[in-house]
Amino acid sequence: MSDGAARPFYGRFAWAYDLLSDRPIIEECAHIASIIVDRGLPPDARVLDAGCGTGRYAVELARRGFRVTGLDASDDLLAVARRRPGATSVAFLLADLTSLPPPPHDAVLCRGVLNDVLEDRLRRDAFLAFARTLKRGGVLTLDVRDWEATVSRKSREPVLEKTVETAHGTLAYRSETRLEHGSRQLRIAEQHRLTAGKETISADYDFVMRCWTREELDGLLVAAGFVEVEYRGSYDRAVPAGATDRLVIVATRA
Repeated sequence: MSDGAARPFYGRFAWAYDLLSDRPIIEECAHIASIIVDRGLPPDARVLDAGCGTGRYAVELARRGFRVTGLDASDDLLAVARRRPGATSVAFLLADLTSLPPPPHDAVLCRGVLNDVLEDRLRRDAFLAFARTLKRGGVLTLDVRDWEATVSRKSREPVLEKTVETAHGTLAYRSETRLEHGSRQLRIAEQHRLTAGKETISADYDFVMRCWTREELDGLLVAAGFVEVEYRGSYDRAVPAGATDRLVIVATRA
């Protein structure tokens, strides 16, 4: 797994994470809430947001009545999360995916973090940890990069650039992705440039992500004891798998 503490996105520039990664939080959390309830769990279900980052999803799910624990391996991201309005309704913990808090949780949400897990053994351990922390009948919801769809997108659009105005100055972000087909890896060169007046602060970071296939996911889910597996292209059930470069997986612990 990449060193989350060293990556500027998760460390030195954690304060800008939400500005650079804009998401439809309210809409997606509405779909996540529907997933939880539609699978037979109560409206105050105990939810673990594994890899909660800046706490956007955790706080919104808590606002909807769920009892939420947010877990992340980055102290800097958790510091941002704890300052978020409504953060007192969430229990935030510093830990990684294989050191999840004790069971039982009714539901686990894990958004994107699994792309940072490179080794087969650690991937297997993460799924076993999900199963251990869930009660029987608990619901697992994952969001990962689909390999084939990501190849298609990144072949067309290998470079992502974004510039935002912040309280600290003008922040320019750039990432360039190179595809490694043999290992299903994305080799990413990432740059942050913060300019305030005549001063510019720079942070460059190279790291690796590894995408997923349905075959690998199926094998790990079965081995960890999950059933009733559903694949989507987003948290919205109306978006089929393959329509985006993401796979959203919903499964129940047997």
